Amino acid sequence: MRNLNVVAVGVVLATAIAVGPSAWAQTCGGKPETQKLVLMADWIPVTVSQGAFWSAKLNGYYKDEGLDVDIIAPANPADPIKLVARERVTFSLTYVPEVMISRDTSIPVVAVATTLRKLVSGFMSLKESNIKVPADLKGKIVGTGAKLDAQAFLDTMLATGGITRKDVQIVDPGFAHIPLTLEKKVHVAHALTYFEVAIGDMMLKKQGKDALNFMPYTDFGVPQFYYQLVVGNENWLRKNPNAACAFLKASMKGLDAWRADGKNVLEHVVKANNVFTREEHEVGDKVAKPDWSGAKGEVFAQDVAPWKTAQDWAMKYKLISVGGNPAEYFTNRYLPKK
Repeated sequence: MRNLNVVAVGVVLATAIAVGPSAWAQTCGGKPETQKLVLMADWIPVTVSQGAFWSAKLNGYYKDEGLDVDIIAPANPADPIKLVARERVTFSLTYVPEVMISRDTSIPVVAVATTLRKLVSGFMSLKESNIKVPADLKGKIVGTGAKLDAQAFLDTMLATGGITRKDVQIVDPGFAHIPLTLEKKVHVAHALTYFEVAIGDMMLKKQGKDALNFMPYTDFGVPQFYYQLVVGNENWLRKNPNAACAFLKASMKGLDAWRADGKNVLEHVVKANNVFTREEHEVGDKVAKPDWSGAKGEVFAQDVAPWKTAQDWAMKYKLISVGGNPAEYFTNRYLPKK
C-alpha cells in the first residue's frame, strides 16, 4: 500500500507538476478503464469548495472525457474519507488531517489533488469581545467541533496563549457558529474566512456594526498547509489510472470555466442549497476562487513541504503517532501530463 508514492523528498520537490490555467488541455495515458465515478463532496452543494466539479458536470466536461460522474453530499462529516477507503465512492473531498489520521492506521487513501490550497481556519469573535490573541481566551466560552483536527487546532491556540482547557469552557456549536457568535452565546467560534467570517461580516455590515475579529490558526502555532483535497483509494487508482486522470483533467477545465464566469454553477447551488441566501453564496464564491491556485498559478498539484509541516504539527499534538515519509500522503501521478 505504501509503495504508491514512496520517493525521496527531494525528488518529489523536483518533479512535482506545476499545473497552470491551460492544464485541462493536457493528456492522459489512454481511455478511462471505467466510466461511472462518484465524488463525495464535503457538504451540501456550495461553490466555494465544489465549484470546479459542478462546473465540469454542468458543462459536460466529464462526459467529454468519457465519464459519468455523480456528485453526492455526505450524511455526516466523517463519511467522505471512510467511504473512499471502503471503495463505496471513487473520490471524496476531505482534509489534510483526515488523510494523515487514516494512513496512520494503514487505511489505503491518498490525496490525488489539492483544491483550496490555504488553511484559512481560525477563531472569530465580535469586536466588542476584544479577543485578539490566544491568551485572551482565558475564561471564555469557545465554540469548536468534536473532530480531532478541530480539537488539535484548539489545543495549539491554548498552548500558544499559555493557557489550558481548564481555563476555557468548550462547547460544540454544531452548524450554528454564526448565530451563536452574533448572539453572544459563545465568545469565539471556529470559522473559515470563506464561510462564517465572510457571511458574519456581511450580516454585521447590514446592521451598521463592526466586522468580526478573526484569529487565524496559522498566526498562532498551526503551520500553513493545504486546506482541502481530492482523495482516492490506492487500490482503485492502481486499476484505473486513466479514469483518475480523465476526472482530474475535466475538473481542471471546470475550474477554468467556473472562475471565468460560473453563473450556471452559482444558479445550481442556490437552488440545491437554501441554507445560504444567494448573496451569501456569492460572497463565499468571490472570496474562495483565488485560493484554488498557488503562487505560480498551479492548480491541483501538491508539494511535499506543506505535508511535512502538517505531519510535524500532527505528531506534536498527537493527531497521529506513526509518521513516516510525508511524500506517501499524496501523489501527482494522476494529473494530466504536458
